[in-house]
This record gives sequence, C-alpha cells and structure tokens, in this order.
Amino acid sequence: MTQKITINIIMGFLGVGKTTSILTVLKQKPANEKWAVLVNEFGEVGIDGAILSAESGMIISEVPGGCLCCVSGIPFQAALANLIAQQKPDRILIEPTGLGHPKNLIRTLTTKDYLQRIELKASICLVDPRQLKDPRYQQHETFNDQCYLADVLVANKTDVCDEQDKDNFYQFASAIRPVKTALGWVENGQIDLEWLDLERDESRQCKGYQHHHHNDSHSHLSKSEDEGIKLVSLAPGQNHQTFENQGMGYFSLGWLLAGDQIFDHSALTQWLMLLEVERVKGLLITDKGARVINITNKVFTEMPTRTLQQSRIEIIHSQALNKAKIEQNLLACLLK
Repeated sequence: MTQKITINIIMGFLGVGKTTSILTVLKQKPANEKWAVLVNEFGEVGIDGAILSAESGMIISEVPGGCLCCVSGIPFQAALANLIAQQKPDRILIEPTGLGHPKNLIRTLTTKDYLQRIELKASICLVDPRQLKDPRYQQHETFNDQCYLADVLVANKTDVCDEQDKDNFYQFASAIRPVKTALGWVENGQIDLEWLDLERDESRQCKGYQHHHHNDSHSHLSKSEDEGIKLVSLAPGQNHQTFENQGMGYFSLGWLLAGDQIFDHSALTQWLMLLEVERVKGLLITDKGARVINITNKVFTEMPTRTLQQSRIEIIHSQALNKAKIEQNLLACLLK
C-alpha cells in the first residue's frame, strides 16, 4: 500500500507570524523526507508564497485571492492535486489566509476520497497574546474558530509580551474544550517539530458550533471556481498592476511591479511607517537591495532576501482603502 501523505494546517489571524513559523519548521525538516507547502492569501498578489520561495528555495504552490473556506472546491483541489502529482511529497504544510475560516478546509481534507491518500495530523494555530487585550479579536468569529479547531495553540511573539499577556493566553486556552493537545509559548515562530506528528482530535468544533453557518456575504470578491487558479503576472512592457479584494470585513490592495522599478528605500520606509493600516507585507526591490517588509500593529520590520525578479506589496485594512491616493504615494517612492 502506498504511504499516505501527511498534512498539517498552520493557521492564525493576520500578522501572527505563520510564514515565519513555516520557515523555521522547514529548516528542521528531516533530510530523508520531501516536504511541500500550499499557501492561500486574502489578496491576489501572493506575498507569503513569494517570501517562502525566496527564503527556503522551495517551489511553493498557491491558491490566490480568497480564503480556503471559500475556495475549497475546484481551485483548492486542483492546487493540491497538482502539488501531489508534481512534487510527490511526504508531508504538506498548508497555510490558509489569516482571514480564512478553517472549518471547510478541514472538512474537505477529511472526506473519504482524501483520506484514502492523505492523513491529516494536528492543526496548529498561532496567536499573538497581545491581541487578547483587544475585544475585537475575541469577538471575531474566524479568530475564535481558528483557535477552537486547532489541536495545538501556540503563543508567538512572546519576546514582546508581558506577564498579563501570558496570563491572558493561558486563561483563554484553558477555557477551550476539548483541551488542547499541546500549548506553546514561543518567539520568532519556533514551532516544535514534534507537534506536527500529533494526532488530530476529530471532536473539536467551532466556538458557536450550534449556530455556526458560513455566511455567503463573507465571501471574497475573488475569482469564481470555474475560472481555476490564475497567478498574477505583468504583460510585456507593463510597469505595474494593481489588485483589489475584500471580504470578512477587510479590504486589500496589492501591487506587482516590474523588476526595473526600483524603490528608494528611505522614502519607502518613511511612507510605510506613516500608513494608518492594519497590515502591510511585501517583497521589494530597493536601492539597498531586495527586502522583505512587514508591518503589523504599527510595528515595521524588514530583512534582506534573495534577488527578486519583481516587487510585490499588499496592504490590508478593516476600512475601505483610497486606491488612487495610496497608489500615487507608493509609486512616488520609486527612483526616478
């Protein structure tokens, strides 16, 4: 009998550090195993997949523009089938968008057809304990259900947390039933490799399970299932292209820019740090080299990365974004 492919879902809300965590896990991969990664993002530009590819050197599969709860039909199944056929991995790590509800993804992966070929192991949910001080998070359906459905709940970014954050996390986690298989308190996404082989608890349910129905009004303005998966690209001679998406109470703007469009690093960082938005992430070609940039909770971080063929950036906010103004300011940061 052919060995089943092991699958883990690595989830968590916006900006919690999922991509960093997957990178730390990939560095611990046993040398005799082949792993693959399937990424889905809220926006259409594909930042996380590009970051994972640039930093790990792996080929990353993507389901762009939406959440896996909305596209767990043809696009997701096609991406997963292609990944399995082309890479023949021993293990697949799936990173849903931070705004994606995991219920339908888990349901899809545990149908009879899939269970003949794959084994869904423990799902891991990352949480920034500081978010528990904000009532908006504990009142957000997707945030709660990611935490409730996960087998392992991991507090990340603990190097910037205080004792109250720690107490809040353990009180929040201890109130969830069934009890979590494991809890983690980590920095920089340092997921314990042993968590990946823990068994999945089939009895886990959404917080409001008796009343929970996925609301179609939450659906993204993403590509319909019969369009399949179409990764974004620039036409010959095109300098940049803009992409928009919205859903689950959030809005995104994303840009793909040609490789000859070089950002003034100083001007770009100054403008980004003044932006009043909830999330910015990007892979950008600047006059100081290629950079991975990240803004979460108004904290700006960056790091150098491998040579890039194109730049890409995405902005996510809970209020509608002024596309014309933001694009004008972004392009003004390019070297003339």
